[in-house]
Amino acid sequence: MPVQTPIPRRVGVDSYAYHRLLGETRPAETPPSHRFAHGSLDVVGEARMLELDFALLQTSLLGAPSDFAADAYLTEADGLALGLSWGAPDGFAFGDRREALGDLLAWVAHAAALPLHCVRIVAGGPAHRGRDAAPVVPLLREACAAARDVGLTLALENHGDLTAAQVIHLLEEVDDPRLRVCFDTANALRVGDDVAAAARELAPFVELVHLKDCLGFWDDAATGPISVAPGQGVIPLGSVLAACPQALVCIELGQLPAKADERSLVGTYVEYLRSR
Repeated sequence: MPVQTPIPRRVGVDSYAYHRLLGETRPAETPPSHRFAHGSLDVVGEARMLELDFALLQTSLLGAPSDFAADAYLTEADGLALGLSWGAPDGFAFGDRREALGDLLAWVAHAAALPLHCVRIVAGGPAHRGRDAAPVVPLLREACAAARDVGLTLALENHGDLTAAQVIHLLEEVDDPRLRVCFDTANALRVGDDVAAAARELAPFVELVHLKDCLGFWDDAATGPISVAPGQGVIPLGSVLAACPQALVCIELGQLPAKADERSLVGTYVEYLRSR
């Protein structure tokens, strides 16, 4: 019997890994000594330098959708696949921000012209943990209809708001194959999930994995645990990757430690993934 060659895993980075360098310093973080001179275009340059397969650009760090110049990003990418991450920090706020649908649809139109036909989205954020998410269902259905029209997939993140069981319930309620999952390892921990078990439960629906290790405690529910190099925290990264072998793996960082060097920290994840 011939031996099957494993499909190479596609590895990328989410621009939020560089949030301080893009102008967003979270509470308790140290402001950086410098910022990226060209904003998210420099993230694309970082991804190319690291020889990654793709980069996801956080729309919250791009400005208004009307100002987004896709051609400039595609030129900088020079063949690197690009996609979008929509909704930080609160997305639809579990239905309280119905007006956010118009913003998402504007970004969906841009995403249709980018090579990576997947947009990461969020229903809410940590402030919505424990609330009824039912009001967001019709908004997600409308978003899926728009995505279907332009050939996109939407990947709903467990954004510190939803357990794996709640994500699956939302998928069932929306009932649209265009809606899949972005599984964030640290956010699974934040909502009390067993991270490896949650990855296995969600695996049939996972399009993207936001891969990051983190400490097992945090002082602020809004910011969550501190991101650390792979193997220095409590996240069973190997088990997550084994559970989701076909998913796009996207390096992302959340709360950064004092004296952080996010460029170096992202590099440790690239080395970890290439060594597997």
